[in-house]
Amino acid sequence: MRPFFVAFLLALVPLRASDATPAPTFTNPIADGADPWVIRHGGAYLWCATTGGRTVNVHRSDRLTALGEKAPVWRAPDTGPHSRQLWAPELHLLDDHWFIYVAASDGQNENHRMIVLAATTPDPLGPYEFKAELYTGDHLATRADNRWAIDATILEHRGQRYLLWSGWPDERDEQFLYIATLSNPWTVSSNRVRLSSNSDYLWERVSEKPTGRGLHEAPQVLAHNGRIFVTYSCSGSWQATYKLGLLALAPDGDPLNPAAWTKSAQPVFQSDAHTFGVGHNCFAHSPDGRESWLIYHAKKDRTEGWPRTIRAQPFTWRPDGTPNFGAPVPAGTPLPIPSVRRPL
Repeated sequence: MRPFFVAFLLALVPLRASDATPAPTFTNPIADGADPWVIRHGGAYLWCATTGGRTVNVHRSDRLTALGEKAPVWRAPDTGPHSRQLWAPELHLLDDHWFIYVAASDGQNENHRMIVLAATTPDPLGPYEFKAELYTGDHLATRADNRWAIDATILEHRGQRYLLWSGWPDERDEQFLYIATLSNPWTVSSNRVRLSSNSDYLWERVSEKPTGRGLHEAPQVLAHNGRIFVTYSCSGSWQATYKLGLLALAPDGDPLNPAAWTKSAQPVFQSDAHTFGVGHNCFAHSPDGRESWLIYHAKKDRTEGWPRTIRAQPFTWRPDGTPNFGAPVPAGTPLPIPSVRRPL
């Protein structure tokens, strides 16, 4: 039998499972850190994070499962109202310009405010300059009594841009979700509106106890097939009970109308026997756009405190159009890497 014909016949024989090349996998956690934020742009993933509470970094990676190269893009001033405690930065491309939203203070938590940094070039890896402190209070006309604010993100819906964040009602340490309109990426153009109660359910309270205060933070927008959802983190970020809740906007609802938002009666992502303190998430797609991925942090152990790691896992959509995040995948469990087939 001729050699080329033998090769042809062999090509027709299916490979046994043991002969096939294993599909590439990864395991969680993918990095130390907390409050993850990542977007895809120009064929790469851009992560945003802080170092030492005073430096904002943008990381560029070719993978959703690794942070990649780090570029420091803004250093807080030595003194002043925005010189310390830089928390939870988010990178956004708005009106063809790059902006970073990050909470900052003078070193005292009660003085946290949201600030906007603007890139000085078209390069998302910076450098950036201070653009503005956002007004997050109740008296826009006079800008009096600007209020505590952290964890701001952007909602774009039907031609209007909104700012969503976690804030205090006054001087009291009580965190609620708020929303306001933006006239441009660095200017709030309406008084804030509180989206919902922060203590409708026991699982929203610190320690999940009736005596624990309600606590909502880290809102994240999830848009799918014309519907708008907002996940939020609740209970205490320093506790194993940290978890995700979900708000859904009515199909024709006004985002500034609290009655247009419906809260899920149960958590949508929470701790289990292997993974705990899950929260402060963001969302991403696989490189080919076919898969939806949940990016979040989890505590390193059950002890109260803030040592955390960043994790990633895919999620699906139910027939009714709501997200199904499932349960946290235990650390060290192999997961298929995000799909890299030809884009849709």
